[in-house]
Amino acid sequence: MSTAAPVAAGAPPESAGDRPRARRRPRRGPVALAVLAVLVLVALVVGSRGTGRGALDPASPEPDGARAVAQVLGDLGVEVTRTTSAAATLDAVRAAGPGGAAVLVVPTAPLGTAQLEDLAASGADLLLVQPTADDLAVVAPSLRLGEDVEAASAVPPQCDLPAATAAGPATGGGALVEPRDDEDPDVTLCYGLPFGGAPYAVVEASGGDGTGEGGSRRVVVLGQPDVLRNESVADEGNAALALATLGARGSLVWYLPDPLDPALSDEPLPLSALVPPGLVRAAQVLGVAALLLLLWRGRRLGRLVPERLPVVVRAAEAVEGRGRLYRASGDRAHAAAVLRSACLGRLAGRLGVPPSAGAAAVVAATAAATGRPAAEVDALLRSPAPGDDEGLVALAHALDALEREVRRS
Repeated sequence: MSTAAPVAAGAPPESAGDRPRARRRPRRGPVALAVLAVLVLVALVVGSRGTGRGALDPASPEPDGARAVAQVLGDLGVEVTRTTSAAATLDAVRAAGPGGAAVLVVPTAPLGTAQLEDLAASGADLLLVQPTADDLAVVAPSLRLGEDVEAASAVPPQCDLPAATAAGPATGGGALVEPRDDEDPDVTLCYGLPFGGAPYAVVEASGGDGTGEGGSRRVVVLGQPDVLRNESVADEGNAALALATLGARGSLVWYLPDPLDPALSDEPLPLSALVPPGLVRAAQVLGVAALLLLLWRGRRLGRLVPERLPVVVRAAEAVEGRGRLYRASGDRAHAAAVLRSACLGRLAGRLGVPPSAGAAAVVAATAAATGRPAAEVDALLRSPAPGDDEGLVALAHALDALEREVRRS
């Protein structure tokens, strides 16, 4: 069965230059798909890089960035310094002077205990966005982490803090915190929900030396990041609350911990922290493209249809062609071996000799069937090859005669 199309009568023969071009044509589909996948990969990687800014970044104009709040703080005279390493953050706090800075910690990477202790001992106000239980245990042990609930709009402040009363209702929900001691006078909760916990908490803490002699400082927990985001900062009283909270000091250090900062943790970084975000999306696109390519190449449009061969080739032509090759090469030994091997196979089948019996068993059975001496049959079937063409022709005739005798026996 063949799928080759018949050649029309009178059609010009296909040239050698046309055949490679015809073979290359079916490959254009996969090549085009591969090029498209590469272009999508490049676009995703470049697009994911963008400005290199992420969520709650003071330089990001994206909906989840915080550029609007940072710019307004700058207009109000607050010096906003963006940092990504623990060392640069402490340097910026020291440059602002005692009690002159506040540090906003955005949860872009988990901080180690040593880094949290250094921040707590720096004397700066700490503003924690969605802190973890470990963060609170180090910098605000009087608080514990509560539930994480959906955002709620227009939640009243329910506290007497100046920043909250000036802002009025704001977006609530998010990561809630609770005081460990309900009677703790140093803990104030705002924008609480009926079932307990609040997304906004202020803890009055001692100074940088831990004794209270270094002046007072605050730890502010902001469990609702929508208050800072560009897309929601204008909702309700979010803008007033964000500006009053972040602008309490003359200098604000906006700390976005870099996952690659070696000072964050002594433990090795997970592999996921080293993979760019765009690369994951690009791998997903390439996976879908590969699946579509497999489905496309493996499709079945219907049952197989047999077609007539365009040219009928007689079996004798193949035999004659092989014979001419043997003659051109002058390999009489190989030609004689082929003749004898074919004859041995036919004789063994005719006489019922199993293939595993060997040539000696075929010789013995042939001698018994024809009455010829076994030495004569063995010489005919296993003697050295003839040295000329006449000898090779004579060998072929002798083998043919031997087979006729076996068939007549």
